[in-house]
Formats: sequence, structure tokens, C-alpha cells
Amino acid sequence: MSMSLPLLLAASTMIPRLDPEAVYDSQMIAKAPEIAVPAGYGRYCSLTYPDGGWAFDWGSATADPCATMLASSPGGKIARAGLYSTNAENNIVRRCGGEVGLFKVNGSAGVQTVFDEAKNKKGCVFTLAPKNMQILYAPYTVTEDSVSYTNLFDFARGYTVLNNQGGQSANLNYKGVGVNYTHDGFDWPMDAGTMVRAVHKGVVLLARARDVTGYCKTSSQQKEAYVLHKVGSGVYAELFVSYYAHFQDLTAETGDTVVRGEMIGTVGSTGCSSGPHLHFELNRMSNLAAVYRRHLRVPATEDYPETSPIDPYGFSWAAKAGFDPWAWRAFDQGMGALSISMWADGQRPPRD
Repeated sequence: MSMSLPLLLAASTMIPRLDPEAVYDSQMIAKAPEIAVPAGYGRYCSLTYPDGGWAFDWGSATADPCATMLASSPGGKIARAGLYSTNAENNIVRRCGGEVGLFKVNGSAGVQTVFDEAKNKKGCVFTLAPKNMQILYAPYTVTEDSVSYTNLFDFARGYTVLNNQGGQSANLNYKGVGVNYTHDGFDWPMDAGTMVRAVHKGVVLLARARDVTGYCKTSSQQKEAYVLHKVGSGVYAELFVSYYAHFQDLTAETGDTVVRGEMIGTVGSTGCSSGPHLHFELNRMSNLAAVYRRHLRVPATEDYPETSPIDPYGFSWAAKAGFDPWAWRAFDQGMGALSISMWADGQRPPRD
């Protein structure tokens, strides 16, 4: 099932210089408790070679396609490696040189079809994501009369995209309707003091009060937290960072290991906020549009560069835009990621 054009490299005599960001990433990934991969998911690997060759393979949840391909064709570099659905729908972005292929396929057989179509192409990289991986729990208690929302995720993010009214929009909500905001997550107004919970187990990369005066134009300390979640293990682990902002009180501390549903703070209106609400984002940190993994360290005085936020409700509307534009349009700027529907049954915060 794999294709490769190997180039054998001579061993270097130079001692590699340690990258402090890579060291930090390794430490945090090792510290993050592993979330078990649900049944029905396997592993895939996309390799590139210095001479322009490529290799791609996939298999079961216990397969190791990267190691298998590298053993037979050394010298390759992992371009992407992660999880896919073996029997349900996957979204695939396949880049072969300057050619972009967008695919919605079912299971391993669909992945095989996408691979077969690329056998005579050069410089291919495959980025896969299951349409659904429903493992996250709501960050607050979801009830019949749960809270409303104000702002949602913007899929167009400044790119001109065909909306469902037949016009062009630079900002699109999940219904394919043009909106007048660019937003990376969700705003849920709720009473101050409401408990905020971790959406799954993970390690707190950072919990802080950040000076956001430059954004709010008034002196303001915004209380916020970033939690790393690791689904699976090794080079195939899918990494996500959940971000929570505007806390009244923070109970989590930097470096803490949290379990699913654990209290990490209470709803407030600190920072750039006009009233008590929870701002929630989910960032993909693995298998992005342009890179295999991004660095995990949060800038000292800023939020993450907004290169890989995703919608945990997924991209599912019958859109004139067709395929999630955020998954591939911003590749040249090093941005974009495939969204995945991730709320567990009974834990999906309402948005209609």
C-alpha cells in the first residue's frame, strides 16, 4: 500500500544543536496523560524524501506504518502521522507539488482510492482527519435549558468563500452564512462563578493572568488557561490544546495534570470582555495544513498565533464552499487545519 522513492543519506559527523522548543514539546507530550484511541480508528503515515520522493501507508490501531516504510526505505521524514477512521468518513487533503486534492471518503477503502490516484504524481503529502472522533466533554454542565451563545467559529477567516446565499463572504459560520466577525472559538454567556471544567484529561501548559491592555485599550488582566490533550501515543498521537478565557477565579495551575471534567476555574469577565462568559477554543497541534506538528509553548505575553484553531463541532453543513476552506486555503501562510466533530454523546453544547 505504500510508495517511496528513497535516498540513502550519509551519517553526519556534526553534533546536532538542541532546539529548546522541541525539548519543551517532548517534555509536555510525555507529561500529558494519554487519552485512549476509540475503537474504529487506525494509524497513517506520510513521508517525504530529500530527492522529492514520497511514501504513504496506513493500517490498524496497532500498526506502525512510519517504522515499516523507513525500515525498507531509510532517509525519509515524517510529513504527517496520525489517526483516521477505518470504517467511517475521513477528510483528506492531498498535496502533490502545487496540485491540491480534496476528498471525503469512507474508511480504509476510501484511503486506498486516494492513494491509488496519486501513484504517478510527485512530491505528495497526505493529511487525514476523521470526520468524527467524539471524545470531548462540555466545559460546563450541559442541561436542557443550557446557555446560549454569541460568537461562533469562522471557517473562511478572511478568505473569499462562496456562501450558501450564492454570494461571496470573507467570514462564514457553521451554516455557511456570512457573518461580520472573525472568531477562533465560542463565546457562551453564563453566570459569573459558574464552574468551568476540563474537556478531557491533559496537562496545563499555562494558567495565568495576562495583561491585555493593548487589545482592550484599558488596563486589564485576563485570566486564562491552556490544556494539552494527547489522543493515542508516539508519532501517531493527535495533539490538541483547549483554551479557556475570562475566568473570575483560576483553580488550575501551570504544570497541573487534570482529569476529564475537573474544575479549572470559574466564569468571569476579566480581560477583553463586556460581561460574564466563557470563551473556549480548540487548537490542533498535530497534522495541520502546512506542518506535522506545531510548537506547544504559549508566548509569554500573547495568545497562540491563530494558525490552527478548529471547530470541535466539525465541518458538516451542506455548503456551497464544498470542503472546509480553513483546512487548505491558508497553506501558503502556514495556517489551517481540518476540523473534527469531537463532542461526546450528551456532551455537545447546543448552538442552535
